[in-house]
Amino acid sequence: MPMKKNVAATKDAAFMKHKPRLKADTEPKFPYTTKPASLRKLLKYIPQKPKPPKFDMDLLRSWGFSDANDHSILRVLKAVNLLNDKNEPTDLYSQFMRIEAGARVLAPEIRRVYAPMFQASHTPYSESSEKLQNLFNIHSGGGERTLDQQIQTFKALCENAAFDQAPLSLDTTGNQASQSSGATGSTGSADTSSAPAVHINLHIHLPENKSRRDYEDIIEDIGRHIFGRSGGNRRDS
Repeated sequence: MPMKKNVAATKDAAFMKHKPRLKADTEPKFPYTTKPASLRKLLKYIPQKPKPPKFDMDLLRSWGFSDANDHSILRVLKAVNLLNDKNEPTDLYSQFMRIEAGARVLAPEIRRVYAPMFQASHTPYSESSEKLQNLFNIHSGGGERTLDQQIQTFKALCENAAFDQAPLSLDTTGNQASQSSGATGSTGSADTSSAPAVHINLHIHLPENKSRRDYEDIIEDIGRHIFGRSGGNRRDS
């Protein structure tokens, strides 16, 4: 019997040495706040509030975020490049303030931070809670509560991003720049050198009892107004 106890103890020691490392024993891989609801609220506030010189607890309290844990929101904003290391708003923050462009400029940052999620799913932001739980279990670490906070942080960010639209580019003055390759320049004319070819099929119903000259006038009007062609020398009927 004593010999069996020694063998069992040896097996237990070997198992403990080689047992799989639990996710709770590892560090979280993704940014998270302990107050996801506050993050949702703050992202909605940013376009409505003046751009502050810096984010700190005084500013958060003035915006209605009085809980000490609300400060954990700032590490998330830094992770997606809305704040710099000094908690100062970045150029991306300024773009996010623009209601028509904000959701677009945030999407690429979320794709960057959560790259493993977008490699595992085309649209991880629309996956079920069960699927997200599985993805974060695979790609991140931390205990059950920390994993849930990472998931809720991810959801809060995605709710304020537009993934199906290209980001609007801004020029150096902050004005919205055109996205198309045929954008108008200073003269207002479009650059069609790289524009895609467009094929137009016209079905024309010509009136009866008209002369050849009348038909030519109709065709020339179509060419001039639709294709921008000038009329050539016409033959008399």
